[in-house]
Amino acid sequence: MTERPSRWEDLAFDENGRLVDVNGPVEFVEFGPPPPITWANVTDVPNVFGRRAATRNSNGPTFDLRIASEVFQDAGGWYVHLIGEDQWWDWLNQPAARRSERPGKAVCWPARYVWLEERPARQGH
Repeated sequence: MTERPSRWEDLAFDENGRLVDVNGPVEFVEFGPPPPITWANVTDVPNVFGRRAATRNSNGPTFDLRIASEVFQDAGGWYVHLIGEDQWWDWLNQPAARRSERPGKAVCWPARYVWLEERPARQGH
């Protein structure tokens, strides 16, 4: 294939913000898989409020949860409040002046069955 100079009308920005020649050769960029997600029990991590979480029981895992409290002790056990991911964002999108201290309609769950996502820190950020 012979190289030719790019014309202005052949240039466009792609979804990654790069300027590319749309009539040039096709280029594939390999970014690799996303970093793995590891899970930690909420009792092993400080400051869990707002973190993404999952639970697991005999029916399997439940994802798309947010932690709506810190871990607390009550009646001899350790617990945490959970809400759905959509409820979390609805609560967070309310104006700060009208938002309650904690999201409403949270479910109290035994902490030993709640796991939070731990993702590696993004490099360069």
